[in-house]
Amino acid sequence: MTAPSIHTDLLAYNFNLGGAQFTAPGQKTDTPFQPLSQSFMHELAREGDILSAEVIMDAGGNIDLPDEEGRRPLHEAAWFGRTEMVSFLLGSGALLDAPIHPFGYTALYFAVQRGHTDIVRLLIERGALLSVTDRLNGQGLLHLAALRGDMQMTGLLIAAGIDVFQEDRRGQTARDYAARQNNKSLEGVLLKVMEHHARYGA
Repeated sequence: MTAPSIHTDLLAYNFNLGGAQFTAPGQKTDTPFQPLSQSFMHELAREGDILSAEVIMDAGGNIDLPDEEGRRPLHEAAWFGRTEMVSFLLGSGALLDAPIHPFGYTALYFAVQRGHTDIVRLLIERGALLSVTDRLNGQGLLHLAALRGDMQMTGLLIAAGIDVFQEDRRGQTARDYAARQNNKSLEGVLLKVMEHHARYGA
């Protein structure tokens, strides 16, 4: 039995290889966005399916199409830890710091939140903004790392030059978060870094 071709597999997902709009099964195509509608690229990004993504791109499809909240395939790849897909999307022109509404989450925010160190390192190397915060509660990247008790992520962010004095809406720093989690080791590291920065600058 002959294995199905890539072309056949994509047609099974209702891809229109002759057009620029690629949608998942059951999606409407009469308007640019339906409530929370996403392109099939979002699903490919979640799965890390670069091969199919390349087919879409070669056929002229938009690989960086946001849904109505601004969530793009890059956000999906970052959330699900698809490092190679993140690299592919960035190399293909995906917007690095595109925010999701209404909270302003970026791909980097998601990667830190989920503890995907390799993706965080990649996004930082590409110049991702370190100052991104949750627009509702003011939590920044270092707050997220402290909540997770993630020493490696904390070190990576500090080395990248993140503001260790950044406060959330309640005036809490990442050190306060570590203390609240009773993470003495992380709290001690953050305290030392804050003291050093206060004395000598970042």
